[in-house]
Amino acid sequence: MRSRSLWLLSAICVVPAAGAFWLHRHSTRFDDVIAQASARHAVDYYVVKAIIFEESWFRPDVRGTAGEYGLMQITLAAAADFTNTKSFPALYRPRLLEPELNIEIGCWYLRQSLNRYKDTPQPMLFALLRYNAGEVRADHWAKLALGSPVPPHRTPENHYLSLVDFPKTREYARRVLERARSRNFWL
Repeated sequence: MRSRSLWLLSAICVVPAAGAFWLHRHSTRFDDVIAQASARHAVDYYVVKAIIFEESWFRPDVRGTAGEYGLMQITLAAAADFTNTKSFPALYRPRLLEPELNIEIGCWYLRQSLNRYKDTPQPMLFALLRYNAGEVRADHWAKLALGSPVPPHRTPENHYLSLVDFPKTREYARRVLERARSRNFWL
């Protein structure tokens, strides 16, 4: 009876420790790649990591239902823009699953978005809206934001998010920003 209790106690201690190790390893294995690409493109490391968490949960081989690929869910259109701008040869779908290239393109795209919305009240917020819903919709929301003063009882971020009429996109941006601020990548 005593050995059974000891075994049960060991299992109670080992299983959570193994789970914590797996979560830590899963959420940090691309940190060096993220750090290098985010530095090259002058984008916030924690925002990039939060996007990766939200888009793929750190799984490099994931494919989206609308034709997105890899950690940052890069589309063929974004990859084509990247290759045209950088004078790279065309990229094929399997290459978009390569973590280094995927993160490089994602950071480049985020930088392009930040540049595009630099004159908005919250460039990062509108960059994330573009990342999730596309340029046309993000441009529309940015235009609404520029013409809509923030009410005294609301934070600017909450006010601008309230202008987003796509609940999934609104929640996506909110989650990415909250996760980047909290730096919590453990679910």
